Amino acid sequence: DPESIEANALCETHDWLRKNEKSSLEERNAFFQQILNKMVYTVRQGLNPSDGTSIIHSCAAMLGLQLENDLPNNILLVTGLLKTKDTTQGRKYLIEAFEPFGDIESAAIASSNKGFGFVRFVHPRSVQRALERFRTSEIEVQDVSVMIRALKV
Repeated sequence: DPESIEANALCETHDWLRKNEKSSLEERNAFFQQILNKMVYTVRQGLNPSDGTSIIHSCAAMLGLQLENDLPNNILLVTGLLKTKDTTQGRKYLIEAFEPFGDIESAAIASSNKGFGFVRFVHPRSVQRALERFRTSEIEVQDVSVMIRALKV
């Protein structure tokens, strides 16, 4: 499903950035080309092109690459989740933990079993509510305190 594909692409980008935090623009562009190639293949396999475009834009934003059109600031990246291969159950836990902050458009965990997921809210203000709560107390998913950050676009 598109959400799982997006969670995996964002997780891969997040991991690459952690390992290459001092990367040059050229290195980020080279990594981004790999993401593009994977998305082109995935679209050819049946992913809706608009979903592929959204995933590509989100990865570019994470890498700090310039976007032609800004995306809404409605995505929250979640790390420190319990590791599981059950993406359906993981999605359910994310939604339960974050729906108090606003209406959720989509949510997913990476199937790579790295404790990574994302939540896309309908409205950007929901991201701000979650971040405000995170600054003053913990946010728990499956009784585990998680780390969150907004996807900056």
